[in-house]
Amino acid sequence: MVHQRDVLPYLCALKSFARHAEPSDVAVVCDPSIDDASRALFRKHIPHIRLLEACDFQHDSHPTGGTWERLAAIAHNASRQYTVQVDADTLTLDSIPEVTDAIDAGHGFVIGEETGQRIVSLAATAAHASQWTDEHIQAFIEKRMHAHPPALSLYVRGCSGFTGFPIDPLMTEKMRDFSRRMQAIAGQRWTEWGTEQITSNYLVANAKGSAVLPFPAYCTPDSSLQHVRFAHFIGYMRFTNALYRDATTALIGQLSHQALA
Repeated sequence: MVHQRDVLPYLCALKSFARHAEPSDVAVVCDPSIDDASRALFRKHIPHIRLLEACDFQHDSHPTGGTWERLAAIAHNASRQYTVQVDADTLTLDSIPEVTDAIDAGHGFVIGEETGQRIVSLAATAAHASQWTDEHIQAFIEKRMHAHPPALSLYVRGCSGFTGFPIDPLMTEKMRDFSRRMQAIAGQRWTEWGTEQITSNYLVANAKGSAVLPFPAYCTPDSSLQHVRFAHFIGYMRFTNALYRDATTALIGQLSHQALA
């Protein structure tokens, strides 16, 4: 889901990804802030783009806002074609063979947090989360979901900002079922920011052939882009140093050169 403030960064994210993955279809879930000028800009740069309305992906089985409409749109789209979520605060800096191979094979993928990370059982998820005293909603749910098991048995502590979902005609049903079960655990807290990411992690962990992308080739960079092929500058990290600015400037130059070639 793209907000008005992220239209230009999103175009950079998408075009950098498309250089290496060559998507056949592009859809954007428009935040209500997206105005007519931004819609025209999207269509100028991506003539075949589909601009979807967030309100069309609301449902009483899951929260509203907090990027839930984005996940609902992904689930709907994945019923008929492989679907990749690319956040506006990402840049594809080099070839991404693990991603293109996963897409070609119809397997899922997700960007992780550390070296050697794997998809694990719900019990292992709870054991890992038990070391944290922080009661952020993600830790809260990860500690408890094994005691109230959802329909599927795996989980990964990934990031929904860059995730690949194979075709699954039942993904919407699985998403709604998981949301209902977790709401029974968390109550009103299930409306907090972060619950969409928990659900995305659960869905991709249980998708066909899913794997965590290798770290640090795919990561959130702190101070260096050395060895990084895909960077997720989570939110504020775009503005803490010059990494994002310099990488984006270089990317725009490369894209301009390709367009003139």
